[in-house]
Amino acid sequence: MANVPTVVFQPRVKGATTSRSPNVESLMNQLEDGTIFIPDYQRDSSEWDLAKKSLFVDSLINNMTVPPLILYPETDTGTGLERSEVVDGQQRLATIRDFVKGIFGLATEDEVEYASNVGPVIQGRRFAELPEAIQRSIRYYVLNLIVLPTNLDLSLRLEIFRRINEAGTPLSPHDLRLAVFGQCDRVYFIRLAGVFDTEREGAIRMIKAAKDKYGLDHPWKDASAWKDWWSDSAQGGGQAPSQMFLYYVIAQDLKRVEELLASDALQSRLGLRYDKTTISVLDLYAAQLQHETLHPDDAPKLLPTLDVLKNWFTSFELWFNTIKQAKVPRIATNSSTKIALFMAAATQVWGTPDKVTENQWELIQIFLTQGPGAIERDIGLPYPITKGKWPGQKKQILATGEICQKIAQK
Repeated sequence: MANVPTVVFQPRVKGATTSRSPNVESLMNQLEDGTIFIPDYQRDSSEWDLAKKSLFVDSLINNMTVPPLILYPETDTGTGLERSEVVDGQQRLATIRDFVKGIFGLATEDEVEYASNVGPVIQGRRFAELPEAIQRSIRYYVLNLIVLPTNLDLSLRLEIFRRINEAGTPLSPHDLRLAVFGQCDRVYFIRLAGVFDTEREGAIRMIKAAKDKYGLDHPWKDASAWKDWWSDSAQGGGQAPSQMFLYYVIAQDLKRVEELLASDALQSRLGLRYDKTTISVLDLYAAQLQHETLHPDDAPKLLPTLDVLKNWFTSFELWFNTIKQAKVPRIATNSSTKIALFMAAATQVWGTPDKVTENQWELIQIFLTQGPGAIERDIGLPYPITKGKWPGQKKQILATGEICQKIAQK
């Protein structure tokens, strides 16, 4: 048998994951005083409907087991006090909070099949209208909280969050990116750019938070095509629309992206490392935006200002509306990244869509709707496929620019 080398093993996470079991009333008090908080990055396109909220309340009333909430404790930089961010369970906790506050009433029995012991007395009612015994059942229901270790290295924290996600939480890598790096106006603007339905409950909260925190308004002047495109699509879940705009930004800012990836000092300062995945590149970009805002004296200003991002968005909206409303109306949301990269390149090649001829639009339609084979056959240049790795993604960005240059010569 070959000799097995001796390894001094140290787990990556040094602290212990703990648990707590407060009742609903105690948890609502902690929400009220900010000891536990629901981050406002909660996505606007996956809100529970009334039926799901009502069945969840039914579970509390009947003392049925519900999944635990997962918290991450952190120290508030302003007060020095420890607070806990809800990593998983935002919808459950928000449903309890909103029901107890009387924000919504339960669905009727025509809409939801309640447990037979409570259905007739709870249907259609708000919390204050329920019998006192049922109110007590909700107030004293015990919730299980899983508390992650404190002071996790940022890259490890992101990995833990993503592994939780793989086990079933609804957070995407971009949800997490906005959560961890969203404490600055530029990242929040990227988030706002993705909002496609300003009347949804989550979107209203998001827009209000953007205005209150950073003085930001929803940037879309005409979001009708944006809303139609994402509303009925599975691709519209989470923060996919916002991530599309981030891809556009990355493609516009490729030179500075490469500077960030080449700097060990910057990555060390951020607590993140480029690992050749596109996810790590997007994380580093958002982390640098936040770091420049929170530590203005600590790092050189590498990335674009808020005014630059707003100008880029103006072009993004103009090109998107032209494509979707007039030139390529049947384009699918699963092509969102390709469209983002095209619009970034098109802005640099043509400036505005009115400079594109009808013959050129025919070739653009082929590029946006067809696969690599048709693109190479009809346009004459290859279009590489990426599999989540940044070198491949960078080739796509560069190839898109070359394809636009060639189409502009037609």
